[in-house]
Amino acid sequence: MDILGQAMKSILTVIKSITSLWALILTLFVGVAQADVTLNLLTWEGYAPDDQVAEFKRLVQKKYNEKLIFNIQYVSSADEFFQGVRRKSVDIIVPSHNIIKDERYKLIVQKLILPINLANIPNYSKILPSLQEADYATDNGNVYSVPLVHGPYGLAFNTKKVSSPPTSWNALWKAKNKGKYTLSSDYSEANIYITALALSFTPDQITDVKKLSEPAVRTKLVQLIKNANNLWVGVDTAHDLSRNTLGAAWGFSFPELLKQGQMWAMAEPKEGTTGWVDGHAISQTLAAKPKSKKIAEEWINFTLSDGFQIKAIVRGIGSAPVNATIKDRLTVKEVALYHLDDPNYFKNQRILWPTLSTRQRNFFKSLWNDALKEAGRK
Repeated sequence: MDILGQAMKSILTVIKSITSLWALILTLFVGVAQADVTLNLLTWEGYAPDDQVAEFKRLVQKKYNEKLIFNIQYVSSADEFFQGVRRKSVDIIVPSHNIIKDERYKLIVQKLILPINLANIPNYSKILPSLQEADYATDNGNVYSVPLVHGPYGLAFNTKKVSSPPTSWNALWKAKNKGKYTLSSDYSEANIYITALALSFTPDQITDVKKLSEPAVRTKLVQLIKNANNLWVGVDTAHDLSRNTLGAAWGFSFPELLKQGQMWAMAEPKEGTTGWVDGHAISQTLAAKPKSKKIAEEWINFTLSDGFQIKAIVRGIGSAPVNATIKDRLTVKEVALYHLDDPNYFKNQRILWPTLSTRQRNFFKSLWNDALKEAGRK
């Protein structure tokens, strides 16, 4: 019995060892399976403020029981979005509407971005109807970009220095405003658009190469550049506008200008205002990562929430929200500023930047560079 007992004891010891080994293996496996989720976001500055990112991480922890590592980098050029998805170094990008089907990048054709599952984005229903499933963001019934924010390349004016809002883009060419306005230096197409509009071109003519080849366009563009006080880079800042009376701008600088005691607003020129829509797209890097893709879509849904749209978009960067349901939570001035009391404003008043062909883009580049040189700015 002693021999048998010893044998049984040895067998039990072996079984315990094997059980412990399997428990260790299972623990390691579960640990790997529950590894932190990492997402890499490439966006414009202001689109992912720290407080909102922290709130989103808490949401992911609570809803998915996952710790999210959210790496955020900022761009200064739309080209960086293409470079990021091509190199597979980013998971979420925020390009403008006219980039999605740009033939230089072919984001959809080359499957560099993925179709977005709208079932994971319930806040999509809150978006302005005219921005839902727009042509520039869809292909074969799939949605590839979800709007985050929109805005104008607008005619900005200092309300204390201008007695009444300008009613035409031609205000920039008036002699009294020489040296008192600012323009973008790197969005040359937008400056050509406003020049064409000031010459009474219709919205469908502002990319017409034949019409834009008329001598009057170049002459007026040269004058616009030459008489500008300064040309700003990337986004307009308070410093750029504060030394001027007028400007062509996104309006991102308005909140900071207000802190400095300057009240700026956007005019409504009779010729119309061109504009943009920035939206989230998901990179090919998440094609084989369903959980990460779902959390990426969770981020998109989060940025459409009432809280994010109010705190980060309206009061953070001072730009127009895409969430059409937040009107009752904004001030009267904010509602008026972003035309939320007119559900058809965006559809009827905004001239969205078109997606340019290679021929058009080359023409615009040549026209702008020649005008810069003639104006003595190059």
